[in-house]
Amino acid sequence: MNRIALLPLVLSFAACMSSSKPTREQYDDTAQAIASTTSTGGGGGDVGSMTDSVTIAQGTMPTGFTLMGDGHFQGTHLGLDYSYSIVCKGIAGAAGACGPTTDQASVDVAWSGTLTTASVDASVMRSGSWSITGLQSDTATFAGSSTFSFDATVRSIFRPGATATYSFDASAAYNAIRISTRQRQVIDGSARFDLSAHAQVSGTSHDSDATFDIHAQITFHADHTADLVLDGSQHYSLDLTTGGVVRVGT
Repeated sequence: MNRIALLPLVLSFAACMSSSKPTREQYDDTAQAIASTTSTGGGGGDVGSMTDSVTIAQGTMPTGFTLMGDGHFQGTHLGLDYSYSIVCKGIAGAAGACGPTTDQASVDVAWSGTLTTASVDASVMRSGSWSITGLQSDTATFAGSSTFSFDATVRSIFRPGATATYSFDASAAYNAIRISTRQRQVIDGSARFDLSAHAQVSGTSHDSDATFDIHAQITFHADHTADLVLDGSQHYSLDLTTGGVVRVGT
Protein backbone atom coordinates (compact mmCIF):
# COMPACT_ATOMS: atom_id res chain seq x y z
CA MET A 1 0.00 0.00 0.00
CA ASN A 2 2.63 2.53 -1.03
CA ARG A 3 1.37 6.04 -0.96
CA ILE A 4 2.79 8.86 -3.10
CA ALA A 5 1.75 12.50 -2.88
CA LEU A 6 -0.97 11.52 -0.44
CA LEU A 7 -2.64 14.86 0.20
CA PRO A 8 -3.00 15.83 -3.48
CA LEU A 9 -4.45 12.36 -4.10
CA VAL A 10 -7.07 12.79 -1.43
CA LEU A 11 -7.87 16.28 -2.63
CA SER A 12 -8.35 14.94 -6.15
CA PHE A 13 -10.88 12.46 -4.83
CA ALA A 14 -12.66 15.28 -3.05
CA ALA A 15 -12.81 17.24 -6.28
CA CYS A 16 -14.46 14.31 -8.08
CA MET A 17 -17.09 13.46 -5.51
CA SER A 18 -18.82 15.42 -2.79
CA SER A 19 -18.24 14.64 0.85
CA SER A 20 -21.04 12.63 2.44
CA LYS A 21 -22.20 11.96 5.98
CA PRO A 22 -20.51 8.80 7.23
CA THR A 23 -22.60 5.68 7.58
CA ARG A 24 -22.64 3.64 10.77
CA GLU A 25 -20.34 1.15 9.06
CA GLN A 26 -17.87 3.89 8.13
CA TYR A 27 -17.90 5.18 11.70
CA ASP A 28 -17.12 1.65 12.92
CA ASP A 29 -14.25 1.25 10.47
CA THR A 30 -12.87 4.67 11.36
CA ALA A 31 -12.99 3.72 15.05
CA GLN A 32 -10.95 0.62 14.25
CA ALA A 33 -8.42 2.69 12.32
CA ILE A 34 -8.08 5.26 15.10
CA ALA A 35 -7.69 2.50 17.70
CA SER A 36 -4.90 0.93 15.65
CA THR A 37 -2.84 4.14 15.69
CA THR A 38 -3.66 5.22 19.24
CA SER A 39 -2.23 2.00 20.65
CA THR A 40 -0.84 -0.68 18.36
CA GLY A 41 -0.01 -3.21 21.02
CA GLY A 42 3.66 -4.07 21.39
CA GLY A 43 4.35 -0.60 22.83
CA GLY A 44 3.51 1.41 19.71
CA GLY A 45 1.07 4.07 18.56
CA ASP A 46 0.56 7.48 20.13
CA VAL A 47 0.34 6.01 23.63
CA GLY A 48 3.55 4.04 23.10
CA SER A 49 5.28 7.17 21.78
CA MET A 50 4.37 9.01 24.96
CA THR A 51 5.83 6.19 27.04
CA ASP A 52 8.99 6.18 24.92
CA SER A 53 9.35 9.95 25.29
CA VAL A 54 9.14 9.83 29.09
CA THR A 55 11.52 6.87 29.20
CA ILE A 56 14.13 8.69 27.10
CA ALA A 57 13.70 11.97 29.00
CA GLN A 58 14.40 10.11 32.25
CA GLY A 59 17.65 8.78 30.80
CA THR A 60 16.59 5.21 30.00
CA MET A 61 16.62 3.60 26.57
CA PRO A 62 13.35 2.00 25.40
CA THR A 63 13.70 -1.64 24.40
CA GLY A 64 14.81 -1.98 20.78
CA PHE A 65 15.99 1.64 20.46
CA THR A 66 19.39 3.11 19.66
CA LEU A 67 20.90 6.54 20.27
CA MET A 68 21.86 7.89 16.84
CA GLY A 69 23.62 10.97 18.23
CA ASP A 70 22.73 14.57 19.05
CA GLY A 71 19.48 13.69 20.83
CA HIS A 72 18.10 11.42 18.09
CA PHE A 73 16.74 7.99 18.96
CA GLN A 74 15.44 5.31 16.59
CA GLY A 75 13.74 1.96 17.07
CA THR A 76 10.76 -0.18 16.10
CA HIS A 77 7.42 -1.26 17.51
CA LEU A 78 5.33 -3.92 15.78
CA GLY A 79 6.99 -3.36 12.39
CA LEU A 80 6.83 0.45 12.45
CA ASP A 81 9.95 2.62 12.54
CA TYR A 82 9.98 5.27 15.28
CA SER A 83 12.24 8.31 15.51
CA TYR A 84 12.52 10.81 18.37
CA SER A 85 14.50 14.03 18.53
CA ILE A 86 14.47 15.26 22.12
CA VAL A 87 15.77 18.24 24.05
CA CYS A 88 15.74 17.89 27.84
CA LYS A 89 15.78 20.63 30.46
CA GLY A 90 16.10 20.72 34.24
CA ILE A 91 13.84 22.52 36.69
CA ALA A 92 15.70 25.79 36.08
CA GLY A 93 15.03 25.51 32.35
CA ALA A 94 18.62 24.94 31.23
CA ALA A 95 19.11 22.37 28.47
CA GLY A 96 21.22 19.36 29.35
CA ALA A 97 21.55 15.62 29.04
CA CYS A 98 18.36 13.62 29.52
CA GLY A 99 18.35 11.83 32.86
CA PRO A 100 16.93 11.66 36.39
CA THR A 101 17.09 15.47 36.82
CA THR A 102 15.07 16.22 33.67
CA ASP A 103 11.90 18.16 34.43
CA GLN A 104 10.73 19.09 30.94
CA ALA A 105 11.41 18.08 27.36
CA SER A 106 10.45 18.95 23.80
CA VAL A 107 10.14 16.03 21.40
CA ASP A 108 9.82 15.74 17.63
CA VAL A 109 8.15 12.43 16.90
CA ALA A 110 7.90 10.50 13.65
CA TRP A 111 6.84 6.97 12.85
CA SER A 112 6.15 5.18 9.61
CA GLY A 113 5.97 1.79 7.98
CA THR A 114 3.52 -1.07 7.57
CA LEU A 115 1.28 -1.99 10.47
CA THR A 116 -0.25 -5.47 10.47
CA THR A 117 -2.81 -6.54 13.06
CA ALA A 118 -5.63 -9.07 13.16
CA SER A 119 -8.16 -6.54 11.86
CA VAL A 120 -6.18 -3.69 10.26
CA ASP A 121 -3.33 -3.57 7.74
CA ALA A 122 -2.04 -0.06 7.15
CA SER A 123 0.77 1.94 5.59
CA VAL A 124 1.33 4.72 8.10
CA MET A 125 3.18 8.06 8.16
CA ARG A 126 3.00 10.25 11.26
CA SER A 127 4.94 13.31 12.38
CA GLY A 128 4.46 15.83 15.12
CA SER A 129 5.85 17.37 18.25
CA TRP A 130 4.93 17.70 21.88
CA SER A 131 6.16 19.22 25.09
CA ILE A 132 6.47 17.33 28.36
CA THR A 133 6.44 19.13 31.70
CA GLY A 134 6.46 17.99 35.32
CA LEU A 135 8.84 15.05 34.94
CA GLN A 136 10.10 15.63 38.48
CA SER A 137 6.60 15.08 39.85
CA ASP A 138 4.45 11.93 40.00
CA THR A 139 2.73 12.85 36.73
CA ALA A 140 4.10 14.51 33.62
CA THR A 141 1.89 16.47 31.22
CA PHE A 142 1.91 16.27 27.42
CA ALA A 143 0.68 18.88 24.94
CA GLY A 144 1.26 19.08 21.22
CA SER A 145 0.06 18.28 17.74
CA SER A 146 0.62 15.90 14.86
CA THR A 147 -0.41 15.04 11.34
CA PHE A 148 -0.67 11.57 9.96
CA SER A 149 -1.72 9.72 6.87
CA PHE A 150 -2.48 6.08 6.33
CA ASP A 151 -3.85 3.72 3.76
CA ALA A 152 -5.71 1.00 5.61
CA THR A 153 -7.45 -2.26 4.84
CA VAL A 154 -9.98 -2.80 7.61
CA ARG A 155 -11.45 -6.25 8.28
CA SER A 156 -14.52 -5.29 10.25
CA ILE A 157 -14.86 -6.67 13.76
CA PHE A 158 -18.42 -5.34 13.72
CA ARG A 159 -19.48 -6.93 10.40
CA PRO A 160 -17.75 -10.30 9.95
CA GLY A 161 -16.71 -10.88 6.34
CA ALA A 162 -16.77 -7.19 5.36
CA THR A 163 -13.55 -5.55 4.19
CA ALA A 164 -13.00 -1.86 3.47
CA THR A 165 -10.04 0.12 2.17
CA TYR A 166 -9.46 3.69 3.28
CA SER A 167 -7.14 6.61 2.63
CA PHE A 168 -7.05 8.77 5.76
CA ASP A 169 -5.45 12.16 6.37
CA ALA A 170 -5.69 13.54 9.88
CA SER A 171 -4.49 16.30 12.17
CA ALA A 172 -4.41 15.80 15.91
CA ALA A 173 -4.08 17.96 19.02
CA TYR A 174 -3.09 16.55 22.41
CA ASN A 175 -4.47 18.40 25.43
CA ALA A 176 -3.12 18.09 28.98
CA ILE A 177 -2.49 14.36 28.71
CA ARG A 178 -1.00 13.18 31.98
CA ILE A 179 1.28 10.16 32.32
CA SER A 180 2.61 8.54 35.47
CA THR A 181 6.36 9.12 35.68
CA ARG A 182 6.89 5.82 37.52
CA GLN A 183 4.66 3.42 35.57
CA ARG A 184 4.95 5.58 32.42
CA GLN A 185 1.26 4.99 31.76
CA VAL A 186 -1.28 7.52 30.48
CA ILE A 187 -3.81 8.30 33.22
CA ASP A 188 -5.99 11.10 31.83
CA GLY A 189 -6.28 13.93 29.31
CA SER A 190 -7.66 14.10 25.81
CA ALA A 191 -6.81 14.23 22.12
CA ARG A 192 -8.89 15.45 19.21
CA PHE A 193 -8.61 14.45 15.57
CA ASP A 194 -9.97 15.88 12.34
CA LEU A 195 -9.97 13.21 9.63
CA SER A 196 -10.65 13.22 5.92
CA ALA A 197 -11.27 9.85 4.33
CA HIS A 198 -11.89 8.11 1.05
CA ALA A 199 -13.51 4.69 1.52
CA GLN A 200 -14.23 1.65 -0.61
CA VAL A 201 -16.19 -1.24 0.89
CA SER A 202 -16.48 -4.78 -0.50
CA GLY A 203 -17.74 -8.16 0.66
CA THR A 204 -21.27 -7.00 1.50
CA SER A 205 -24.55 -6.58 -0.32
CA HIS A 206 -24.04 -2.79 -0.06
CA ASP A 207 -20.56 -2.17 -1.50
CA SER A 208 -19.77 1.54 -1.64
CA ASP A 209 -17.31 4.28 -2.55
CA ALA A 210 -17.41 7.53 -0.60
CA THR A 211 -15.51 10.46 0.89
CA PHE A 212 -16.30 11.94 4.28
CA ASP A 213 -14.92 13.99 7.18
CA ILE A 214 -15.03 13.01 10.85
CA HIS A 215 -14.17 14.79 14.09
CA ALA A 216 -12.92 12.45 16.82
CA GLN A 217 -12.38 13.02 20.53
CA ILE A 218 -10.43 10.61 22.75
CA THR A 219 -10.55 10.84 26.55
CA PHE A 220 -7.97 8.77 28.40
CA HIS A 221 -8.47 6.95 31.71
CA ALA A 222 -6.15 5.56 34.37
CA ASP A 223 -7.37 1.97 33.82
CA HIS A 224 -5.61 1.97 30.43
CA THR A 225 -8.82 2.50 28.48
CA ALA A 226 -10.10 5.51 26.57
CA ASP A 227 -13.44 6.81 25.36
CA LEU A 228 -13.67 7.57 21.64
CA VAL A 229 -16.49 9.77 20.34
CA LEU A 230 -16.96 10.40 16.62
CA ASP A 231 -18.88 13.50 15.51
CA GLY A 232 -20.32 13.83 19.01
CA SER A 233 -22.70 10.89 18.51
CA GLN A 234 -20.87 7.60 17.93
CA HIS A 235 -19.35 6.16 21.13
CA TYR A 236 -16.61 3.53 21.51
CA SER A 237 -14.27 2.22 24.17
CA LEU A 238 -10.57 1.62 23.41
CA ASP A 239 -8.31 -0.90 25.13
CA LEU A 240 -4.94 0.84 25.24
CA THR A 241 -3.11 -2.40 26.02
CA THR A 242 -4.27 -4.37 22.98
CA GLY A 243 -5.50 -1.64 20.61
CA GLY A 244 -8.96 -3.21 20.69
CA VAL A 245 -12.20 -1.26 20.25
CA VAL A 246 -15.87 -1.91 21.08
CA ARG A 247 -18.97 0.11 20.32
CA VAL A 248 -20.75 1.57 23.35
CA GLY A 249 -24.53 1.89 23.19
CA THR A 250 -26.61 1.46 20.06
